Amino acid sequence: MKILFACLIVLAVGLTFLDSSKAVKNMVAHDSGAANHAADWVGSGDVTDQINKTVTLVPGSNVQIRGFNGHVTVETSDSNIAEINIKVTASSQEAMDRKPVIIEHTGNSLVIKTENDKEGGKWGWDHGRVNHTVNVRLPRSSNLKVSSVNGGVTVGQLAGEVGVSSVNGRVKVEQAGTVADLSSINGGVSVTMMKLGEAGLRVSSVNGGVEIGIRGDVNADVEVRSVNGGIDSDLPISVQGEMKRGQLVGKIGSGGTPIKITSVNGGVKLRRS
Repeated sequence: MKILFACLIVLAVGLTFLDSSKAVKNMVAHDSGAANHAADWVGSGDVTDQINKTVTLVPGSNVQIRGFNGHVTVETSDSNIAEINIKVTASSQEAMDRKPVIIEHTGNSLVIKTENDKEGGKWGWDHGRVNHTVNVRLPRSSNLKVSSVNGGVTVGQLAGEVGVSSVNGRVKVEQAGTVADLSSINGGVSVTMMKLGEAGLRVSSVNGGVEIGIRGDVNADVEVRSVNGGIDSDLPISVQGEMKRGQLVGKIGSGGTPIKITSVNGGVKLRRS
């Protein structure tokens, strides 16, 4: 009798274990299915659009790129053709329609931009997500201004003037004829210029290090202030007045054209390139 009772107990425990194992398997399968469903849901409603366009520009044309949410890359060539390739990804067709890409072109100008909100309201996450990947190839003689970009900006060799403002990302200008303005940039800045234009160079409110290369003989008045980081230069600067931390006032050569760098959260390097 004792043996029979023990066998019954063992059998009951075994059945309980089997039921528990099935429950665990079912729970795991259910969780896995939920996870797969969640993975399918994330991004499953995204819609995409590819914009490809070419336009002809005369030498020295003015080009503006502004209002994009994503990285902007500008390459250059010796042709007179501008090639525009933009990939748009949105959380819904409604979100994409509310923030259309607009390309305006005349013989000597090109504007590539987004409309903030087609219906006139304030754009925000509650209206959906729109991302852009912007790739543009410009004639090398173009003048370029890039502004209001939520992403990095990379610019190739341009013979014209370059200006970059209100960018949330790193900015790199491989080479520009001149650079007039680099402002409100949340990221490091690296730029090489062939020369200083009459307006000089202004760099302001940059959250990151700044490296500026200048080619050729330079005559400039240099003013660097409120920098949270060191100031390093291999240009022959004659310091004016007393040297203070985060401040440099002086002349390169005989002076003249202004170089003003202010409120930079990072080191500043001035290089002869």
